[in-house]
Amino acid sequence: MRRTALAALLLTAWFPLSATAASVTVRSGETLSDIANRYGVSVGTLMRMNGIRNPDLVQAGSRLQVPGPTVTAGSGRHRVNSGETLSSIANQYQVRSRDLMALNNLRNANHVEVGQTLRLPSNAVMPRPAFKPVAVTPIPGATEHTVAKGQTLTQIAKAYKLPVASLISINQPIDPNKVEVGTRLYLTDPSLQKPIATQMQPATTKPVQAKAEPVQTKAVQIKPVQTKPVQAKKPVVKAKPVEAAKPKQTLAKSADWRTYGPLQVDWGNWQAMGGSQVVPTLNAQGQALYLAVNCSAKKINATGADGSWKTWEAPKSRFEKDLVKDRCQLKA
Repeated sequence: MRRTALAALLLTAWFPLSATAASVTVRSGETLSDIANRYGVSVGTLMRMNGIRNPDLVQAGSRLQVPGPTVTAGSGRHRVNSGETLSSIANQYQVRSRDLMALNNLRNANHVEVGQTLRLPSNAVMPRPAFKPVAVTPIPGATEHTVAKGQTLTQIAKAYKLPVASLISINQPIDPNKVEVGTRLYLTDPSLQKPIATQMQPATTKPVQAKAEPVQTKAVQIKPVQTKPVQAKKPVVKAKPVEAAKPKQTLAKSADWRTYGPLQVDWGNWQAMGGSQVVPTLNAQGQALYLAVNCSAKKINATGADGSWKTWEAPKSRFEKDLVKDRCQLKA
C-alpha cells in the first residue's frame, strides 16, 4: 500500500497534472488502448500517468488523467452527411481527427453516424457565408446611383437597362471588379446633362456664323456656285445647327446606329453644316438630339432639352474622344 502511494507521488512529480493533463471517465466496454488512441498517446504513457500496472484492468466509471492541454469546443457544429468520414471532416475544418474524437467522445476514428451532429474545436476554420446579391431597384429618371452592399456593376447596368461597357466608360476611371459600397455611379454622361463652360472657343464659334468652306459645303449645296449653307435648300435637312433639333424629321440615308458611351449615333446620316459635322443622336433616355463635331478645332457640341446648342468644348470622356477621332479620321 505504501509502495502504491509512493509510486503515485512520484508520477505526480513527473507529470504536473494541473498544467498539462485533463481528466476523462472510462466508459463501459472501453479499453486503455481505446483512450490512448483517442488522445494520440501510448498506452505506457497512460499507465505511468495513472499508476496502472495491468492495462487490462481498467474499470468503467473510473477517471483517468490524459495529456493536455485539452481541446476546447467552439460554436461551430457539423452534421455528418452520407459518405463523410472523420478524417474528411477534420480536413474540411483544418483540425485534427483526435480532437474531434475527444470533443465528441468517439471511440472509433473510422466510424461516424450519418445525421450525427459533431462539436467542432474552437480553432476550426469555418467556411465563409455565400455571397448574396442585393436586388437593384431603379429610380425612373435618375442620373446617378449609389452602390449598396451586395450590388455589382452588372446588376446596376441591367436594372437601368444600360450596357455594362457604357456604364464603365461613363465612370472612368473605375475598376469593374472592385466597386466599393457608397460609390456614386453616373448613369448618363455629366457633360450632356447641363452646359459646361469652355475655356476657349473654336475658330468657327457657332455653326450659324461660320462661312462654310467649298469642300465642306458640297453635301448641302444644290448648285456648285453657292457657298453659304444657310442659303442652300435641301429637300430633307432644312434646320440650322443653332435652331432646335427636330428628331422626327425624315433621314436622308438609312440609319446606321453606333453606340458611344450612353449615346446612340446615327452614323449613316452625318451632314456638313457651317464647317462642322452634325448627326442625329439619341441619349441614354432615348431622347433625340443633334451632335456636332468640329474636326479643325477638335471640339464637340450638342443640343439641349430645348433644342438649342450648348457651348463648344474639347472631348473629355473616352467615348467623346473616340467619337471625334472616328469622325475626323474619316473626313481626313
